[in-house]
Amino acid sequence: MNEIAFLIGNGLSIALSESFSLRTVTKEFIDSLDGQDKEFLSELAKYNGTEMNFDDFESNFSDLEASLSSLKRYRNFINSKVGGHFLKKYNLEDPRLEEHETVIDKLYMGYVSKILTLIHGNVRVLHIKKKLTPFVKFFIGKIKGSSRTYILTLNYDLLVETILLEFLGRAHFTDFCCPSGKLSGMDIEKFDFNPQRNRDMFESEDIKTELFHLHGSLSLFYDYNRNRALKLKSSDIEGENIYDKIKEGGIPLIPAIIIGGGKSEKIVEYPFDFYYRSAKDLCDAGRPKEFYVIGYSFRDDHVNDLIKRWTENVNSYENGLRIIDYRTDQEEQEAFKKRVRSQIRKRRKIPDECFIFDGVNGIVSRPGAKIKPKKVVDKTF
Repeated sequence: MNEIAFLIGNGLSIALSESFSLRTVTKEFIDSLDGQDKEFLSELAKYNGTEMNFDDFESNFSDLEASLSSLKRYRNFINSKVGGHFLKKYNLEDPRLEEHETVIDKLYMGYVSKILTLIHGNVRVLHIKKKLTPFVKFFIGKIKGSSRTYILTLNYDLLVETILLEFLGRAHFTDFCCPSGKLSGMDIEKFDFNPQRNRDMFESEDIKTELFHLHGSLSLFYDYNRNRALKLKSSDIEGENIYDKIKEGGIPLIPAIIIGGGKSEKIVEYPFDFYYRSAKDLCDAGRPKEFYVIGYSFRDDHVNDLIKRWTENVNSYENGLRIIDYRTDQEEQEAFKKRVRSQIRKRRKIPDECFIFDGVNGIVSRPGAKIKPKKVVDKTF
């Protein structure tokens, strides 16, 4: 079996356009705020002992997100029968949390909408062909030459999907979503996230590529009326201004993306739990012969754990691992290697040959690792 894995972070998107960088998105979002909202976010950052950070706004944004989550949970309790009894029993006033939630939700959805809108408009086939042709040839060639390919994405954009659709074809990969009629109240198709229904597709010789959205996708949403995750077509999202309608409360959808802090906790929530569990199982089995890590910062513990699991279940992981980055300054390269080695600790540290600093277009093949033989347990007594 010749199975291959790609782990793709935001670095691939930045290679296509600087507009994908967190700093660019964050600056545009903060610049769009009125004085009151901007002042509050600045105070929130200072409360956490920092200043407004354009390079890593998620560190500041995570507290806003946590506040919103806590408010929603406590408001649901207060609005319940037992919550009403609680207020009456202890002679407490109604805290009117709906007003608090409205303000924080406005800021939260404003940032999410800004991210999605900015990123969504920058994935174009023409730009891909212009800037990423060497990578695309390598990527599609590896997929076609493998018995199975697993693609684990960390970026929210549709870059990887666009490449697969344009250069491989819809019939040759699955993201575990299948047609399920029209979106309620709108004349656009929806595709429910339903791995069980996809089971029949896996038996097809044509489908040997699996796409795992570990942190979600611009086209993936949670329908809280139906308690389901679903995907929409990129053209429909843009044509129907779906993000704006969500922001205004016009449709009962929430973008299914993991943003802000606590990613390692959120990864076990629906629908991300399926993607992550599946990725963990294949890494535990040491199934991919080659493992290409592209444009990933090594800052997420749960993602680092996947890579560690794979290295522990193959022989000579050095023969299968490639870590592709875009840093050109030698000091920055050494600092990056040091961070990677501190996160993926091996008795023999990850060798320099596993790192490529020529960007995604400089990617080259590895000879491949082999699954580590399992120890035979003696069950005789």
